[in-house]
Order: sequence, then structure tokens, then C-alpha cells
Amino acid sequence: MLEFFNISHAYNKQQILNDFSMKLELGEVVSLLGPSGCGKTTLLKLASGIEKLQKGEIKINKEIVSSSNIHVNSEKRDVGYVFQDCALFPHLTIMQNIFFGMKSIEIEKQKNKIQSLMIEIDISILADKYPHELSGGQQQQVALVRAMASDPKIIFLDEPYSNLDSRLKEKIRDQMLHILREHNISALLVTHDPEEAMFMSDKIGVLNNGSIEQFGSPIDLYLRPKSAFIAEFFGEINVFEGTVEDGSVNTVLGTFKCSKKLNKKMVKIVIRNEAINLFAENNLNSYKNNINGFVTSPYFGYVMEARLLAGSTLVHLSLKVNKSNFHIHAKIPGLNFFNVDDKVLVYTDPSQIFVFQQ
Repeated sequence: MLEFFNISHAYNKQQILNDFSMKLELGEVVSLLGPSGCGKTTLLKLASGIEKLQKGEIKINKEIVSSSNIHVNSEKRDVGYVFQDCALFPHLTIMQNIFFGMKSIEIEKQKNKIQSLMIEIDISILADKYPHELSGGQQQQVALVRAMASDPKIIFLDEPYSNLDSRLKEKIRDQMLHILREHNISALLVTHDPEEAMFMSDKIGVLNNGSIEQFGSPIDLYLRPKSAFIAEFFGEINVFEGTVEDGSVNTVLGTFKCSKKLNKKMVKIVIRNEAINLFAENNLNSYKNNINGFVTSPYFGYVMEARLLAGSTLVHLSLKVNKSNFHIHAKIPGLNFFNVDDKVLVYTDPSQIFVFQQ
């Protein structure tokens, strides 16, 4: 459906994209994640025709739309674009915004579909209002409907929820995903939010230094990260260093197995906060019945503080090893009543431990 081949692009001699390649299949939703300035929005602008490509090739439906000597204009690419700031014309009504730039015959053809879509997401009563009369969430809904007015096969979404509060964000992105699925529209989404990417996407591409660091399904990137950079993108982590001996590496949280190919090599051990579990010192009988398959730290931890989050508790721990203190974070499901200075046994789920060569 959409293919990037060996894309390289620079601004003022600063390289933004470097030999980038990726494919988006028909009906797929693909998210692009990465730090600021890594080229995510540039890819949307190149694919939509807003910017001209310097090097490489972009195909839509197997036809070249961008290369070093070909540039098909945006209006001929059969795509829609939802901007971060909605980009609605303030002097036009909502319905005029939605059909802006379309010919009368095209408007007549799409009118029933658009009216049905507006009813579905509950904005039909806004048709004659102006953008300044709408909330941020309503403006974003209008921007989505406008992007669909020309019946595109691909929609580009440039951080469309970044200006919305968390509850409204959940509602709007759920509506958007439902609409994309219902109409079998492919979408390429740029976001800084890994949770959003995992919720919306069939596949995720993580960019680093202008190229793809890893591309795959959300579960692949979460459970099988190829680097510490990837692991850190999908949740807070604890990081340790060590040397592999006989297929295992020692840390303050215990001894973890790893590939014998790493023997005698320095490695970085990445452990997700939610992989660490705790038992109060006075509850060791319960611990003994639930510890099968987990790795136990040889040291007790001491609670520094416990903060209640939505659906979980973040516990800051200190592990005292000889004369050193190691600061560890554990994310525990639900409400846990740990007090400052409580002594706890620390054990870790080995399936959420990742070892990378330094």
C-alpha cells in the first residue's frame, strides 16, 4: 500500500533520514515512534507530497509518487492528513472546512457518507458552527472527518491527540481506530506516546538517528526488544551492568541466564519496573508458595517511598550491598500498603529481563 525505499533527507545539511525503508500494508495502522528530530513528521510530509524527496523512492499502490526526479502533487495521491493543530480555516463553517477544495460533484458523492460519519461520532450538530466555537476534541474530530472527505486509502496522522486531556484522548483515538477499521483505511501515525502506539497499531516502527531501529508488532517490540533503546521506549526500566560468566550474569537482583555467546563480555541488563515484585519480610510463607520460576535477590530491599498510580503502585527501593546503596523502582499491580523503611524481599520475572552487549 505504502512503501519507503532507502529514503535519505536533510535540512540545511543536517541529515534527518538516513537510508530509511518501511512498508505499510492495505488496511494496516502503523505508528512511528522516536525522539524529537528523528524524522517522523518528515516522513509524513514526504509521503503526502507536502515536501519533495531528495533521495530514495516512495510508492503508493505500487506507483512511484516520490523520487529524486518524480513528484506527484498531494491532491493526486489519494491520501488524507490530520495535523497536530487541526489546521481548520477560522472563517469557514465546519461543513465548509470538511469539503474545502472539493468539486461540487465530489461533494455530492460524499455528502451522505460524511453526514453518517458525523452522526456516528456525535458532531452533526456542529455543521454550521465555526472552529472557535468548538472544543479541542471536537476540532480534532472535524479534522478526521475532513481527512476522510475525499475517500482516501491512506490517512497520515501527525500527533493528533497531543493537545487533548487524557480522558478525551482515549475517546477520540478509540473513535478514530473504529472508523479506520470500518472503512478499511490504512494509516500512518506519528506519536511520542508508546501506549498510544500499542493501542492503535498493527505494527510499530521505532526511529533512531534517522533510520529504523526496530519494526514489528507491539508485542514483538515489548517482549523482544533488540536494544536497550527500544526497551526504554516501552516503559520505565532499571539498568545494570555486568560481565557474563558461564552463560549467566550477576546483579544485585540475582543471577540471570543469558547467551553463552556473551561469555566474558560486558553487558547491559535492562529490567522493567513491572518485572520486579516484592514480599514484606513478615509475609515470607506466602512468598515461598509463589516464587516458582522467579529470580530472588540475595539482598533485602528497604522501601524509600510508595506512590499510588492509576491501577498500580510505584515503589522506590534501596538495596544495601556492602557499603553501596542501589536505587530500584518496582511497579506493583493495584494498591499496596508499603510504608517507608519496610524491609522487603525482592524477586524478578526473568521473562522481562533483557541483556544487551555493551
